[in-house]
Amino acid sequence: MIPFLEIEHKFLVSDAFDLKAFSSACRALSPTLEKALVVMDTYYVPADRADHIFRHRRDEEIQQLTIKSRGKDIEVRTEINLDLGGESDQSSAVAAWMKAIGASSAFPIEKHIQVFEFPMCEVVHYVAHYEGKQIACVEFEAVGSSSLDEAIRTLTSFEQKLGFDAHHRSKVNLFDLLVTDRSLA
Repeated sequence: MIPFLEIEHKFLVSDAFDLKAFSSACRALSPTLEKALVVMDTYYVPADRADHIFRHRRDEEIQQLTIKSRGKDIEVRTEINLDLGGESDQSSAVAAWMKAIGASSAFPIEKHIQVFEFPMCEVVHYVAHYEGKQIACVEFEAVGSSSLDEAIRTLTSFEQKLGFDAHHRSKVNLFDLLVTDRSLA
């Protein structure tokens, strides 16, 4: 695993995407774990660092505060997660902390995700909602790789097995796709 880096490919999928066939294809690859979750990601933009974004993630399994780099291509970016742990929702404390450091107001994005975990790759389909907007995506994230080349090979292998072509991936992060309406390129 390469510390503090997220290496992933995101593909936007249409309403016509066959989730049932996709899920069957993932299961045929023998994932070590499959799960479905509802995730609440609340984003904050640092006042003086448009090249980064903060995310407070909550679901039934985890609660994290994350800083991610934000730029032209999301294939490889900084991702540093702090586990907030505990059973209680810490949204109020996170919002107060963000206000104290001068970050933006909160931008809540709800995601309904289906996750297929493999030893070297996490494959996720999700539908994300923000203020009446919705997008669906499939993401491939390399996990456990010891080098960038190995991570990209892992992504490519899983994409090919599941019928995706890296030339058609989105280079824009979820926040910018839904909140700032950046290009879907």
